Amino acid sequence: MNVRKKFNNELFRASFILLILMNIANLLNYVFHFVMGRMLGPINYGILAVLTSMIYIFSVPTNAIQTLVAKHTTKYNVNHENGKMKGMLKVMVLEAILLAAFFFIIFIVLSLFFADTIKISFWLLALTGIYIFVAFVSPVGTGILQGLKKFSVWGWNSVMSSIIKIILAIVLVLFGFKVYGPILGFIFGTFMSFVLVFPFIKEIIKSEEVKEKIPIIARNNISLLAAILIITLMYSLDIIFAKIFFASDIAGKYSVASMIGKMIFFGTASISNAMFPISSEKFLKKTEGENHVLRKTFLIISILCVIAVFALLLFPKLIIGILFGQNYVDVYYIMVFIGLAFSFLSLTNMFILYKLSVEEFRIRHTIILFVLLAIQVIGFIIFSRNIYQFSLAFMISTIITFLGSIIFIRRRKNG
Repeated sequence: MNVRKKFNNELFRASFILLILMNIANLLNYVFHFVMGRMLGPINYGILAVLTSMIYIFSVPTNAIQTLVAKHTTKYNVNHENGKMKGMLKVMVLEAILLAAFFFIIFIVLSLFFADTIKISFWLLALTGIYIFVAFVSPVGTGILQGLKKFSVWGWNSVMSSIIKIILAIVLVLFGFKVYGPILGFIFGTFMSFVLVFPFIKEIIKSEEVKEKIPIIARNNISLLAAILIITLMYSLDIIFAKIFFASDIAGKYSVASMIGKMIFFGTASISNAMFPISSEKFLKKTEGENHVLRKTFLIISILCVIAVFALLLFPKLIIGILFGQNYVDVYYIMVFIGLAFSFLSLTNMFILYKLSVEEFRIRHTIILFVLLAIQVIGFIIFSRNIYQFSLAFMISTIITFLGSIIFIRRRKNG
């Protein structure tokens, strides 16, 4: 198959566009971490890494709402119903703000009790909690972009958000704000990603509104929210548990290893995100090919993961040294475990998004994922004597999770 024919393939073209633009955004996000790691030092960067993991958890609504909006947008777009998209946009933004306020209050109360346990200032936790508002609202816009298959706009939106975050964080740290600086960068950068969506959905904004209420917290959406929550916890909890079990400097160094491993997850997530509306559209139009889309996506992600893991196996010290500096290279021996862990999580994420794109995610599937998450947490607790055991337990738990995600796909094929 020649290059032109491949590029004309919708999945390949969409994956290529998102792979380039999203990975530019991911690269900028890692530049953010590289710079902060050097500017803040191991102890303060360890605190930032924990707060970043919390932000990933706050982003569960981001991922879930975006997936929900994208799925409905694809359906409305197939039927040329811009008015319903406008109605959905207005209602979901309001719902998102109200839900964010509810969860922000819960987070503040919890922070009063757990600030001492994780050794982080309550006021820093409270500032981080403000991110909940942008985490709930911003995905409404990006979900519409995803559902409309405006992949280049979505990608450039993410790039601009990352640039804003880096610039603001660096300026504030230079002015002495320490960890407060990058957190403010996260909040403002994500808010701008929401604002920058509107110039590119004018056809929806100008259409005559048709009221379309799609509750975020509804019976049909609970399993979707739970699935996204669990997969987010699976790639976020390792840093939080490391902060609890290990000394601050060791936790900070482990955080660097985990952040490098996450490059695999976020680098390949763009391909899974491109697959989502394509497989969903094929399913809605009742045209064959969604399974073919899955196989292609699996192949692309697998190849990229293999390349990344071999790089971490062969050049761990070089990679850590270039990205974060020599202060962190003594955790080089866990890099291959971390790389494999995030590779298997990448494939698991792909299978879950595929299932969500073609059918409802049911309670029994959520229970299976919850059990798999429990296995991971138990592994962290039991094997917390040192970061070698900790990392090995993380890798094994993600392999088990990957095997569980294959069962989801096989169940669908078998009815």
